[in-house]
Amino acid sequence: MAAEFHLGDYILVQDGRTLEIFHRDLSESSRYHVAFLGVDVQPRGDAFKVRLGARRGDNQVIGGVGLKMNQEEFTRFREFIALAIAARDGS
Repeated sequence: MAAEFHLGDYILVQDGRTLEIFHRDLSESSRYHVAFLGVDVQPRGDAFKVRLGARRGDNQVIGGVGLKMNQEEFTRFREFIALAIAARDGS
């Protein structure tokens, strides 16, 4: 069963080994196999800046989308993205 995370105009869907990012105003979505998925999180005061995209090396995320989240949103996001990370890492 697919898991979904809603944030503003975005819906992220993790289904098995695929993460897809939809935006309300775009007819196209971004789709990543979890083997290539990169997630970068930067704290910004009481908020978080999250970049999801293609992983390049150990520390770089390219393309994808940048999201800003408050603490409550980030807590929900961590639970959601743990599914994709577990699928990527074979857990």
